[in-house]
Amino acid sequence: MKQRYVSIAMAVAVVATLLSGSAWPAGARAVRYDVSSIEVDCFTGMEAGWQEGNVLHLRGVGHTNVNISATPELNGINTTLADAEFNLANGNVSIRGTSSWQPAGIDGTWEGSWTFIANRGIVRGQAVAHGTGALSGQHLFLEIYDVPPREGDVAFCEGIGEYEGTVVAEGYILDTGAP
Repeated sequence: MKQRYVSIAMAVAVVATLLSGSAWPAGARAVRYDVSSIEVDCFTGMEAGWQEGNVLHLRGVGHTNVNISATPELNGINTTLADAEFNLANGNVSIRGTSSWQPAGIDGTWEGSWTFIANRGIVRGQAVAHGTGALSGQHLFLEIYDVPPREGDVAFCEGIGEYEGTVVAEGYILDTGAP
């Protein structure tokens, strides 16, 4: 029991130290604003795939995705690399990957990671990224979900890769104002 209290005390001390070292100037506040994007997913290739029992494993799955958004920070190209497991017996899916998102006309990128999980009919995707360059000091948080293809979506992938699907990403950007 004593060891547990020591561990908790150490955790509190570490958090307090981190927070005190990264304090904002007096009056500084983060700004949060809601964003959304339609993403057309264009498959560009895969490094490896194999099956073990009822599980299909995919590695190095590449996409170059076209994002359409009224928010300039999201309107552009999102390049992803993913690994996935598909349970062929029960339909469960787990996909995780990295993302490098280049908004059109902005000298900066979103660099982050994402997950997409389907389990017993419930599908959930999430992404988080930090800004670089002109987006430095900003953090992107998204919920991702599949939507039916829209007319014209396939055309977005011409010259990029094979059309694979369309998703909607909704969430927010947190602008801390810190570099």
